Amino acid sequence: MAIKDILVHLSGTDGGKAVVETAVGVAQKHDARLVGLFAGVPYDLPTYVVAQLPAEVITAHQVHVEETAKATAAMFEKACTANGISHDYREGDWREPVDDVVCMHARYADMVMIAKPGPDSAIAHAREVADRIVLASGAPVMIVPQAAAKGSLGEKVLVGWDGGPNAARAVRDALPILQQASAVKVLAVDPKPGRGGLGDLPGADLAAFLATHGVKAEADHMTSVGGDVGQTLLNECSDFGADLIVTGGYGHSRLGELLLGGVTDTLMEQSSVAVLMSH
Repeated sequence: MAIKDILVHLSGTDGGKAVVETAVGVAQKHDARLVGLFAGVPYDLPTYVVAQLPAEVITAHQVHVEETAKATAAMFEKACTANGISHDYREGDWREPVDDVVCMHARYADMVMIAKPGPDSAIAHAREVADRIVLASGAPVMIVPQAAAKGSLGEKVLVGWDGGPNAARAVRDALPILQQASAVKVLAVDPKPGRGGLGDLPGADLAAFLATHGVKAEADHMTSVGGDVGQTLLNECSDFGADLIVTGGYGHSRLGELLLGGVTDTLMEQSSVAVLMSH
């Protein structure tokens, strides 16, 4: 399936601006339309606390949301117009949770692009918002760090492959990007042997599948560094010179990954390149 409609989460932060710049480059490559969505500015408070806030605090927050929306819409419009990108702008109800608004609009998009949550995020629970979008949007989600490649994104792609359904979905979702890449590497980390695993040549079956879709990919496998699959992917990403990682998101439960660590957790927090995840 071609990438023709890309939903861009406009967060009103510096990270959100980087997402727009990256989205413009992706749209140019795929002749896609960008749908900018300002979904509001979340309270940095638990929901049960927000419900007890006085009216003047609620009003002040609403004014802040409206001012941020206006500035963000102008930034998005300028970036798209300057680059000749077909675009649309939407606003969600500021009283609704941001992730709920994004997920609702994601139902009608080929891909969602969001900023990588980090320690400098505008809200403390930015990571939780990003997790929910990956899990509930029903679309592939590209998580974009501020330092991500802009126009060159998708030139060299590393596919993290474990043979699972989420990874398979991510590969299919990313096919239009893989087909335009100059180099693609399929990497299986700690592959399971035998009939229930990835065979004697882990990743070879996926490389053969990709070849039928016009993607020339090399397949490789390796043992993780200290049992950390995510860090091993990041190390290989650096060595390979990839500007994008494609992989499944949350192959295990979200709670389990957050408590015990997991590939999604590592990539979400530490990757310096964009990561496309599907769940």
